Amino acid sequence: MSAVNDFLLRHRLCAAAYDWEEQLARFMGEMDSVRGGHPGSLKMIPMALGTRPLPEAPVTVAAIDIGGTNVRSALVTLDRGGVLAIDRRPAFRTPGIGRRTRLEDFYRALASGIGDHLAADRVGICFSLAAAPLPDGDAVVTAGAKQLDVPGLVGSRVGAGLRDAAASLGLACSKRFTVVNDTLAAALGGRLDAGNDRYSGFVGFIYGTGTNTAYREPSGALINVESGAYCGFPTGDIDDRYDRGHIDPGCDRFEKMVSGGYQGGLMALVLEAAEAEGLLSPGFSQRLADALAGAALASSDISAFAGDPLNGGPVAAACASGADRSTVASIIGAMTGRSALLCGVTVTAALLKAGIGRSADAPAFITAEGSTYLRQPGFRRKLEACMAEYAAKRRSLYYEFHTVPDAVMKGTAVAAYVREA
Repeated sequence: MSAVNDFLLRHRLCAAAYDWEEQLARFMGEMDSVRGGHPGSLKMIPMALGTRPLPEAPVTVAAIDIGGTNVRSALVTLDRGGVLAIDRRPAFRTPGIGRRTRLEDFYRALASGIGDHLAADRVGICFSLAAAPLPDGDAVVTAGAKQLDVPGLVGSRVGAGLRDAAASLGLACSKRFTVVNDTLAAALGGRLDAGNDRYSGFVGFIYGTGTNTAYREPSGALINVESGAYCGFPTGDIDDRYDRGHIDPGCDRFEKMVSGGYQGGLMALVLEAAEAEGLLSPGFSQRLADALAGAALASSDISAFAGDPLNGGPVAAACASGADRSTVASIIGAMTGRSALLCGVTVTAALLKAGIGRSADAPAFITAEGSTYLRQPGFRRKLEACMAEYAAKRRSLYYEFHTVPDAVMKGTAVAAYVREA
């Protein structure tokens, strides 16, 4: 075994450190437990949407996507055939990232950026944090994540917070909000885009700043699985050290292991450890710090190196030799493989719980969204290889991954329209 492989296994940084079947059984066991009303790290949030059909004549609703990095807002025109037009406002950074923000200021910044879209007759809000739906379409934030530093956010009502903020700014505001999660919105957007009945069901998979899945149970209930909050995957000592440096140690452990919002910080510690153990040339960490010029290592820096190890930004600049480049590439590739394997566990669990994808004639439609899914070199190939080996070969599941343009916006608009009242 090479020194690099030994390093990766000892620190649990590669797919080979995990047994797929064991992890799938543990993950699904916690899904069952939480769905049965018992406490767990996972959040299993059911949501009931109305059965109102899409309109014959065009109707315009507002769709607002409050993500873990940016906020997007658009007026979406749809009819029975699908989405006709999307009229967007400029995106802006989600308030509360990187600095503490008062709750009132959080909602005021959102309302100010969204502006007159809040005045639409129906407003769909896609909120990337765990939120429990209420009968009136609003939702209560039940858990923080993604390092949003907004005291009081947990327990607040998303729609009510926006409505109060709009009033304080003198903005007109809708009386009909429908709050959904981004993964559920992605699944709904995929269903709208598919446009036929060939598929046995629909699953949403988000892999960006954070990660989630969503599916419909055989009973008909729509379930948002806050899979990023799961703490049951075994972690290594570097994962644990990284977790202790956050504002929420012990929470959202899976997300901190794999998602784009955390990859840079975790990789910085991994490369530091690799240098300390003699796998990288002396001075690597200092050269990396100099190349970053005071900035933190980001997932985009990792992707830049993976795409071009010779000219790939600050990580490439830190490599003093071909041996450094080879070692860093091996570490990044292995950690991408770990992410793919563990994400594959959560997606397979959603397929099994939904009871879909049992026939080649009626595969499951998986709407896959998120910046990390789309941009991280090698991830999609590794995910599809894991799914082919375990979900398809071992579990006899049939499925298709799809990237649907504007899936979250489309699904959020659909949710806003179909809710009764």
